[in-house]
Amino acid sequence: MTLSQSEFKQTLRCTKVPHSVATGFTDKLYLPPSTLTALLDSSKRNGLSNGATTTNGRYQSHRTPRYSPFSSEETDYSTPSQTDLLPSPLIFRLTSAAQAGLHDRQRNARAVHCGVREFSHEEDYAGIPEWIMSEMELAEGDSVSIELVRLEKGTHAQLKALNPMARGVGDLRSLLEAYMRTKLTALTVGETLLVPINGVVEPLSFSVAALEPSAAIDIVDTDLSVDIIYADSGPILDHSAVDHNSTGGNELVSGASIDVNVSKEQARSFLLHIPAEANSVDVILNCLTGDASLVASCLVQNPSVVDNTWFDFSAPSHKQKKLRISREQLLPQGSNAVHVSVVGFTALCQANISLELDGEQKDSANVETKSPSLPNDDDFRLCANCGSSVPTARFDMHRIVCERHNVKCTRCDSIFKRGSDEAERHWHCELCNISGDIDDSAKHLHFFHTPASCACGTDRSAFASIVELAEHRRTRCPERLIECRYCHNIEPQGPASQDATDIMDGLNAHEAYCGNRTIECTKCKANVRIRQVLVHMQMHQMREQVARENMVPCANKECNRERASNPLGLCTSCFGPFYTGQHDPDNHKLLKRLARALHTQLTRGCGSQRCRNTMCATGLQNNGSDSGSAVSPLSQTEAAALMVPILKAYTPLSTLPRPSIDYANIDLHLCK
Repeated sequence: MTLSQSEFKQTLRCTKVPHSVATGFTDKLYLPPSTLTALLDSSKRNGLSNGATTTNGRYQSHRTPRYSPFSSEETDYSTPSQTDLLPSPLIFRLTSAAQAGLHDRQRNARAVHCGVREFSHEEDYAGIPEWIMSEMELAEGDSVSIELVRLEKGTHAQLKALNPMARGVGDLRSLLEAYMRTKLTALTVGETLLVPINGVVEPLSFSVAALEPSAAIDIVDTDLSVDIIYADSGPILDHSAVDHNSTGGNELVSGASIDVNVSKEQARSFLLHIPAEANSVDVILNCLTGDASLVASCLVQNPSVVDNTWFDFSAPSHKQKKLRISREQLLPQGSNAVHVSVVGFTALCQANISLELDGEQKDSANVETKSPSLPNDDDFRLCANCGSSVPTARFDMHRIVCERHNVKCTRCDSIFKRGSDEAERHWHCELCNISGDIDDSAKHLHFFHTPASCACGTDRSAFASIVELAEHRRTRCPERLIECRYCHNIEPQGPASQDATDIMDGLNAHEAYCGNRTIECTKCKANVRIRQVLVHMQMHQMREQVARENMVPCANKECNRERASNPLGLCTSCFGPFYTGQHDPDNHKLLKRLARALHTQLTRGCGSQRCRNTMCATGLQNNGSDSGSAVSPLSQTEAAALMVPILKAYTPLSTLPRPSIDYANIDLHLCK
């Protein structure tokens, strides 16, 4: 339901806001500051309606003020600020100015409802997300009309998947709910949503088929259920075959080798699953011609040289690249799937990639345990040129020959044959202590000494090397992918939280937002933050434990329930068979029913095969069968002898005034 009369209306020219990783496919507008001023003036002049409360003409915001432990000033919440004059959230109905003359029903059919991100745009212009302009068929500079409206909270949304590949996405409903919760403000029947899915190049399209309770709803701070209608037929998304720059991916299996051909900066992606019987795996890349790098990740479905968890940037002289991935390293992610990419460094690289299981155990088995024999210092001397231990008798001859044929590097003490190609091609990095072949310098300088910057735009987004950038991308970067501990979706972690509680709990921005959502406790029906559910349930367990410790037990020794208020001192379950609505002020009829129940139990039994009650005929027979001895039923006299002490203990119930009864000392055993 929208307002019958618009609270605020303005016409602006539209400018395109390109899609970015930070904002995603959001529906929030960028409006000029004059729009905020006009909104405040209109709110003061016209007041608010449709259920909004006002005090002295000011809107009473339902938002709870948040205390910041980092603020040195105290905030006076008794006086509403200017922003409290406006409803929250602000929702605008966006229509093309060309539709202004249409009937309301026709205009609403072509409208889109949006939120607002900030009031800092150029005057007379509205920044509209690119996908919304495409949805409304708007061009740069077209006039658009924005109307402030108030929508009902949504309860249900039915979305139709326009791309058949949506069937292959795992928990699509959770992904959609998380996307709408973080990126959207309102939904309108007929609009098309673009939802980015990790590992899919193009976002998936969904059409809003139906909404409840109206054709346009507010989805902020509401429990919205989502139903999905899939396309009838079409290809199904296979995450193992997702690849940005290559002809397709493959799955790595033990004992099989796959040929790889990649050009410079091109990537070829693979998927592997660590078998349950393997403790670790070795991913081995053998470069036949050219050179490439090997990277892998658990969450990034197309790892690159900057987005990875494991990497091998070894020099071109090392033809074999190896990544060792152990099962312990996968435990934080909770999955045995690993995505591997081969990224080309030279113009063309021909290689083959393979997988070995438990490579660590193989390597350790081949290690020789024999201790080297050390020469006697009295019979040997150390050559200053090559560092070899030479017998003293031949040392002078060795020194002359060694200095004539061998040359020693003054920086790393490596020994080379004088005049050899190896000595001529020996290279040292001027920026660090790395050494190797001269052909290794280009790759080393590219990865370890080339400045790089991150697109996240944080305060520390410039780095001295690609390796440092990769470390940033896997740790502190807001765009780093994580598996949320609350919604279990793979989402960017967001910027570092500044809240002291979030820092102590180790929560990033996404988990802090997700954990602050509330659910209803099944026991006390209270609204509890998701991040506090575990502590909340522990409080319930503690209270139950305290209640059990202070509980007065039932007088029936076969029962462990709490004693209720009745003459026999039994719980409600055990006292049920003895209850009657007849008038019995002296409890004579109650004691007769107790005597009849005890007599029947002792002479006939309860008939249960699980009974082990020593004051039940069935229990005595079952106990005898367990021990291998036959037990005869009790006689009438024996049963009466066992009943008399119990009935005498309850005799005070029939006297006035009734004394207190020590129920704990009554040896009452009733079958349940």
